[in-house]
Amino acid sequence: MWTAAPRAAAQTSATPVAAIQYDYDALFQQMFRDPSNLEVSFKFAEQAAARGDYEAAIGALERMLFFNPNLPRVKLELGVLYFKLGSYDLARSYLQDAIKGSGVPDDIRAQVSAYLAEIVRRQSPYEFAGFAQFGGRWQSNANIGPDSLLVRAIGQDAILNNQFARAPDWNLFELAALQYIHKLNKRGDTFEMTLTGYASQQQKFKQFDLSLVEMMVGPRIAITSDTSIKLYGIGNYVALGSARYFESLGGGVSLRTPLAGFGLAEAYVERRHRSFYDSVNFPTASEQTGNILTAALNTDVRFGFVRWTTRLAFDRNEAKGLFDYNSYRRYSADIGLPFEFSVPFAGTQRQVIITPTAGFSDTRYDMPNFIVDPFVTRHDREVRVGGIFDVQLYQNFGLRTQVMQTWIDSNLPNFTMKNLSVAIGPTARF
Repeated sequence: MWTAAPRAAAQTSATPVAAIQYDYDALFQQMFRDPSNLEVSFKFAEQAAARGDYEAAIGALERMLFFNPNLPRVKLELGVLYFKLGSYDLARSYLQDAIKGSGVPDDIRAQVSAYLAEIVRRQSPYEFAGFAQFGGRWQSNANIGPDSLLVRAIGQDAILNNQFARAPDWNLFELAALQYIHKLNKRGDTFEMTLTGYASQQQKFKQFDLSLVEMMVGPRIAITSDTSIKLYGIGNYVALGSARYFESLGGGVSLRTPLAGFGLAEAYVERRHRSFYDSVNFPTASEQTGNILTAALNTDVRFGFVRWTTRLAFDRNEAKGLFDYNSYRRYSADIGLPFEFSVPFAGTQRQVIITPTAGFSDTRYDMPNFIVDPFVTRHDREVRVGGIFDVQLYQNFGLRTQVMQTWIDSNLPNFTMKNLSVAIGPTARF
């Protein structure tokens, strides 16, 4: 079975454009002279779809059905082409026709089922999706301790107490993300809401028990069929060590657009006000209270079988006036390379995704913290290398393993550290 994208990606810059055009025109002329030649019609439809000329491909395939109505693969292709054009009723008709009767290959039935489910989803007045995972996580530096006990205090060398040295620990965690999309009209305008929750319970360092709830809500306004602007409000609540740590409230705007048929890009700018609260475990947390501005660009691109995701971001954090040593500018870049494939297991195919990841951040603070060193302004460089391993166990249930090694190199020894994190647990998607 052919699809437009792989055929288009298979053409290389070494293929002469004139030769491609001649082949396409020759097939058209041959099909015009001998319309009953199904092989020629199918080849022409294949090339037309690869060129993005779906109407020409549809015409060729429909002529094939005129000469032989019993061609389930051709009906499947017609359903897919009408699906790509957004003609979902026609697509459904051809797809349902493709699996009528006996003797239809199993692979066609599976593909038709997937497309019919997607048509139902797209024609529904709302969409609802969710992801959940629970499991265990081990860290080599769970208490965020520096690499050395020799640190700086009020500009002088000091020896850190052993109880603050880096130490390993493990936790149990629970993660859930829910998304609701309400379609406002056929133009593509929607109202979207996302709710995310996370909680972890440490075995030893209870002061780092974490709870987080975040909500994002707002309208998405369609500019074209595949380009849109989203306006949203965002807020969250974070508890650390079973005590309120910080709350934030703000808003943002994002622009989503395709990248010449190779993927999607979404740029956004958001601003939040964060209010931190002192607690027994974190008595100076309130010094971080202030505003944070984030500008970022996310991409998801595919060239043939190669796919990668990227994130470029800039953060400007402004702590309140007396505590400017907590204000900073951070530049970040992250990349992921998902490799997707299927493996046979228990008589069926299971999807596997392996995603190597890497990232870098450069954080420069505004002024020295006199408690650490009144003459040195903190400057951190962080490197992240890891990977995610997702395997499908049964239908929408799977198992995810994530490994991440982090190094932070700072011009102040108090903040130079490294950490290895390994998390594993079952997942559910719906």
